[in-house]
Amino acid sequence: MSTSPNARPESALPSVSPGDWVLVVPVKDTRHGKSRLARAVGSDRAALSGAIAHDTLSATVEAVGARQVVLVTGDEPLALAWQAKGVDVVDDPGRGLNDAVSAGMRQAGTASRVAVLLGDLPALDAVSLRIALERAAHEGESFVPDDEGSGTVLRCGRAFTPRFGADSASRHAADGAVRLDLPLPRLRTDVDDARSLAQARRLGLGPATRAVLEDRASGWIRSMQATVHRFDPDTHTGSVLRDDGVQLSFEAPAFEASGLRLLRTGQRLTVDVVDDVVVAMRIVGVGAGQPIR
Repeated sequence: MSTSPNARPESALPSVSPGDWVLVVPVKDTRHGKSRLARAVGSDRAALSGAIAHDTLSATVEAVGARQVVLVTGDEPLALAWQAKGVDVVDDPGRGLNDAVSAGMRQAGTASRVAVLLGDLPALDAVSLRIALERAAHEGESFVPDDEGSGTVLRCGRAFTPRFGADSASRHAADGAVRLDLPLPRLRTDVDDARSLAQARRLGLGPATRAVLEDRASGWIRSMQATVHRFDPDTHTGSVLRDDGVQLSFEAPAFEASGLRLLRTGQRLTVDVVDDVVVAMRIVGVGAGQPIR
């Protein structure tokens, strides 16, 4: 029996002992986080940033237990909320992501394996994280790249130097860490712009992020009719023209989630747009989530 790739796994968790790992999760103050989403979501950015962090932490705690999680943040409300749930909280020294990670690793100590997990994974589930940790347990040093392949969402090992930031995957590999290209989209989809948020939404968001989108997203997800301007059947990318002549691009995930097999120039579509990027499309008259008949 096949399972939808978007469904959250319901199977038993892999046999990883929670005591095998300490998870360090750095989270930027949500008032200043997700700057690349500012244009798209405006004043909702802080609420969305906080929700993404909460969903990431919820999945992490479910995977390994609150006592095995170190949250590094300068966000006082977030810190208090998770400290009350048993998570160890360390103040962010305020000198960038890698210094924040180093502070968390010092708090974790050397008794256990340490895994550093990015705090912007709103589609993450405990099963995916534990599968990755079980795989990493067979390697001395390892990392899981993001969906694009150049960044890092999870770095595992002992007393390593964190090298998060641009092109972190190649820099972690240069340190000798084994690259784990695991088929775990919920783990590998970090959100920092409108496109990646749309991708996480297709996978299935955690409850906090989903609630923000349901409550507020009508203000920044715009639906409109447009005309297909260009379509590459090999890459599933292309563009549409709004009725005012403005050209908007779309990438493969937006097309592949549409249920359409092909687009033709001049075809009319209803498109959902965030920050001038098409994140979803459907035939005119077909509602979001409705099947094409």
